[in-house]
Amino acid sequence: MLSTTRLTFPAIALSLFFLLSCVPSGSFHFATGAEDHSPAYKEGMEALSVGNYEKAAEDFKQATVDKPKDMWAFYYLGLCLLNLKRFDEASKAYQQAREIKPKEAAVHYQLGKAYIEMGDLEAARNEHLWLQAKDQELALYLSDLLPSDKPSAQQTQEKSAPSANPQPADNYETPSHPMTKDLRPTINYREKAKYTQIARTNLLQGTVVLKAVFARNGEMQDIRVVRGLPDGLTRKAIEATQKIRFDPAIKNGAPVSVRGTLEFTFNLY
Repeated sequence: MLSTTRLTFPAIALSLFFLLSCVPSGSFHFATGAEDHSPAYKEGMEALSVGNYEKAAEDFKQATVDKPKDMWAFYYLGLCLLNLKRFDEASKAYQQAREIKPKEAAVHYQLGKAYIEMGDLEAARNEHLWLQAKDQELALYLSDLLPSDKPSAQQTQEKSAPSANPQPADNYETPSHPMTKDLRPTINYREKAKYTQIARTNLLQGTVVLKAVFARNGEMQDIRVVRGLPDGLTRKAIEATQKIRFDPAIKNGAPVSVRGTLEFTFNLY
């Protein structure tokens, strides 16, 4: 798995690219051996990997008929239905997966996401409570999606706990200059952005876009989300941004704060 971090400068065509590795942690949740699933499951995974959700949903539906106790067939059927915005059907698929393996945290997390999309926040909070007791990491990621649990932009920065949804990217508290070719920090260290286990399980790919201030005191400040990703990837991008070490930009012989845009692209290979 690789992720690319890009630092862009407003109003100019210059970009500085950082190639970072998304460090995997743990093993994949789903089994891949032919002995574990029906042939339709394998076809579903192939269709899902290229974003053909309609075909994948049909394949996984057949896989649930072939092997009614295959929890992962129901799981990925639900994932396809979520992507197709057939939220009620997705929730039913995850409910069936939960019946097969009641203690599988990933299923409770996905079911919570389906309930949020359906507008059933009470049911989503019940899944969140279950996760708080069984899997605090997934509980944290689900809390990003619960409207009443979203932190404010200031709380996001102070707690290093970003919402998965975009936050305002202007009105910086730290006075700063736009970053340009001649006014930019010198990067000494950039942190690796890590894929989360649930994002890998869900085959999630995409780009997190952040705005941040490279402050004159050598700290990353005012980190704002322009475009986020669920399943903890926005959090991981912000954590990596906060660990960047740099020498401040210099203007008229003195260090100054500059603001720029960073892009973290998460790709599965």
